[in-house]
Amino acid sequence: MADSTDFYGYLPNKPAALFGTVYFGILMLACIIQIIFGKYKHYWMITLALAAVGEAIGWGGRLWAHYEPANWMPFMIQICSLIVSPVFISAADYVLFCKIVEITGDRLFHIPSKFFWIGFIILDIISLAIQTVGGVLVSSAQNYDQLNHGSSVMRSGIIFQFSNTVVFVVLILGTAFRLHTKGTRLLSITGWPVMVAMWGSTMMVLLRNAYRIAELSGGWKGHLMRTEWYLVALDMVPMAIAVGAFIVFSPSLFFCSEKQEKEKERTIV
Repeated sequence: MADSTDFYGYLPNKPAALFGTVYFGILMLACIIQIIFGKYKHYWMITLALAAVGEAIGWGGRLWAHYEPANWMPFMIQICSLIVSPVFISAADYVLFCKIVEITGDRLFHIPSKFFWIGFIILDIISLAIQTVGGVLVSSAQNYDQLNHGSSVMRSGIIFQFSNTVVFVVLILGTAFRLHTKGTRLLSITGWPVMVAMWGSTMMVLLRNAYRIAELSGGWKGHLMRTEWYLVALDMVPMAIAVGAFIVFSPSLFFCSEKQEKEKERTIV
């Protein structure tokens, strides 16, 4: 696209972009430290580190754009990174839920727990693939019509992810209900820190996806797309809470899976 193209409708805010870059960079390092040195080893949490990296790169792109708002490269970096990164947070939620299902054993499902996370991860990959295709179309756009077409593909991927997350929420609620009918509380199995991490991050991903669907539906010259504070309030803040909840209430510190519990029992014996 031409160098004179107005990509944003505003000059990207430097303090917000700097905060996002530093904040998510710190969370990425914290996540890696927890994976390596945490009380409980949950290597699947690398997906959370990837989400933090993606957010840091995205806000780093916006920081670059503050200095070069007409440059196509930072625009492409920030839109693709910020659109795709929440997929990895959802992946962490899906795997954590399946670890919880493992602990409940045959009390809830006759289907092996791995089929749950395999199914959700496949859906996540499909969502990621659709959004990536949209990102490629955006990056190769030569005019606003092509830009809007690419954003429509991105929106389809986000809608697909949003639908998956709604199903996931229903599954969590169904799990809690079935446990309750059997005289067990879900909270007693996971502990409140893990529930805060899972519910908090899931709700924030839903909120963020709802905003992105509305934003992309309005087109590249729509009000939501051309007003930065919506992006900060409805994308940065929810993602900051989602990743932060997983770091503060980390499964690496508070959640012992079924496999780890058996290993502890063998060690004691």
